[in-house]
Amino acid sequence: MSKDLTPREEDELYASVLQGLRKLDPDLRRKAFATLRKERLEREAKAEEEMRLLPNSHWSKAHLLQRIPNPTSEAYEQKILIPEFTFVGVKSQPDFGEMLLTFYPDKWTIELKSLKVYKDAFRDSVVSYERLCNVVYEDLMAVYEPIRLRCMMIMRPRGGISSCLTIDSDWKIRGGKEMFNDWAGNTDRFGFDVRGTVRI
Repeated sequence: MSKDLTPREEDELYASVLQGLRKLDPDLRRKAFATLRKERLEREAKAEEEMRLLPNSHWSKAHLLQRIPNPTSEAYEQKILIPEFTFVGVKSQPDFGEMLLTFYPDKWTIELKSLKVYKDAFRDSVVSYERLCNVVYEDLMAVYEPIRLRCMMIMRPRGGISSCLTIDSDWKIRGGKEMFNDWAGNTDRFGFDVRGTVRI
């Protein structure tokens, strides 16, 4: 509804426009709809470009994450599978995927209930999955300060194509020291067998 019109005024305007369209020659009617479509596509392109320029912090929901002290100083690896991860893609269509976190804790470890609240908070976020994987990675690194974090996101097929994105804090290009070599052979599953769903 327009901010300047009451519901009744909007109904009357709609009826008037519809009546005017019916009076138009079919070619002019097509031209009117083509003009509206062009204007809508231009608005969407502008909004997409503005979104592209926003920093990752625009989508951050790190404030929802809670941490608990790591109960041991001994090394261990934690794998967390999030089989239902939903958000709104940049073309305003829902995207569905899975996320696998490989986590080597330092002083802090993940409070899992807060992680559930965190991942659910993205359901209405309009964002590309490439951006969102980076946002999640940055949020988890900032809150938990792990020795290592590997974040993998695999998207359900759309148009016959599925895509997987991986970020690993161990990579030198991400500021890591490349202390671990399990990623060197592009080992995507990390020995994590996901039964009944898409395998990561």
